[in-house]
Amino acid sequence: MAEPLLSNELPDNVVYRNLLLSHGITRLATQGWLFIAPLVLVRFTPGRLIGPAVWGLVTMLGSALLAPPLGAWADQTDRRWVVTLGVSAQAVAVLGSTLVLFLALQGADARVADGSAAPVALAAFTCFSVLEKLGTALSDVAVKREWAPRLFQGDRLKRTNSMMSQIDLWSETLGPFLAGLLITGLDDVFGFVAVGLLNVLSFPPQLLLLRRIYAARAAKLQPLRPEEVHRKANPLTPKTGAWSAWLHHPSGIQFLGLSYSLLYLTVLSPHGAFLTAHLAQRHVPSYQLSLLRGAGALLGVTGVLMHPPAQELLGARVADAVFVLWLAGWTVMALDAFHRAPDAGMTPTLLLFMSAVCLARPGLYGFELGVLNTEQDFSDARHRSAIGAVDSALTSFATLAMYGSGLVLTRPDQFVVLVDGSTLFVSLGAATYLVWLLLYHSHKHRHSTPGSPVS
Repeated sequence: MAEPLLSNELPDNVVYRNLLLSHGITRLATQGWLFIAPLVLVRFTPGRLIGPAVWGLVTMLGSALLAPPLGAWADQTDRRWVVTLGVSAQAVAVLGSTLVLFLALQGADARVADGSAAPVALAAFTCFSVLEKLGTALSDVAVKREWAPRLFQGDRLKRTNSMMSQIDLWSETLGPFLAGLLITGLDDVFGFVAVGLLNVLSFPPQLLLLRRIYAARAAKLQPLRPEEVHRKANPLTPKTGAWSAWLHHPSGIQFLGLSYSLLYLTVLSPHGAFLTAHLAQRHVPSYQLSLLRGAGALLGVTGVLMHPPAQELLGARVADAVFVLWLAGWTVMALDAFHRAPDAGMTPTLLLFMSAVCLARPGLYGFELGVLNTEQDFSDARHRSAIGAVDSALTSFATLAMYGSGLVLTRPDQFVVLVDGSTLFVSLGAATYLVWLLLYHSHKHRHSTPGSPVS
């Protein structure tokens, strides 16, 4: 009799508020941490992009290979332990990374101080980053992709998705800004350490709020039993296996995942490690780099806010097409400006390039919100975490390919090749979505019960 009492302990509005608060706490701290990561990596390998390239290659490869089986496991496991394991892994990983950067950059060991141990520091920092990435896949991805549609339906679910996307973007503004203040106000090394420790301190309240939600809504967050699902979305869909569930799912959900992942085959991101490292090598001040991230995030918020009225005016799919074409158009503008920019310093053409990169953000985040809503509607309820993990793996493979190219194109003057490739793949991502729109324009879906699979 205790469970019904717990399920009535928190009203829906409190559950909604706690979910957003837990997401906001950790995202704010994490974005500050992600801002300093490329600055630390450049210190490990001064004058070259190989540090950020190795870090990105290994972390994305680990995520791409391990996130889908973790997602499939999460679909069949007690959600309380899933988020506990995920958040704990993130905390341990960030604490370990902070210790590594402190020892390496302080020069506590003579071999580290003279740079001879830089490969060891880079390897250790990268290994901890892989653990952090996997922890994120278990906690943040599961909560956003799987908890939200279990806890809320209809307009409340869409509002939850929109608010979580806005939190992500506001965090990209405030996190780097606050991290930049710490780095400026303190010695660089102690500023890095302070950002890392603040990130570690964000995880306990996040976990406490999520476990409180679980205690209040445990019945809704249990893994679905076969008899609870009226039928499969596709009789060919296997019972287990994230990739199999994704590959055999109807509705062309594969096109959505591929189109979205192609947008990650780019270095043209205001918060990307490669672009941050490259601009730092071109002597762009760190405060201007934090402003670049902030401007991109703020413009991204406009995309999230404009998505609901655009959907009302044009329909969900056409609105998403407009957003992804906006992204592709400004990416082409950024390419043109970059080709005309000189090699060093902040110049009008480099400023135009950075502005175009930021102005593309409303398209990306409006499209991202539309894809999230569509996939939550179309996904079989038993496989939401698995399908979300596959999407995460696809974006990791895409980012992996871009970081891998950075191992070959390590010189700053070769960055233009990465910009050319980025424009090509973003354009292909937009074209893939348009193909899905043409092929599946007549597809209808329905929900027989809340959380049930689609037709």
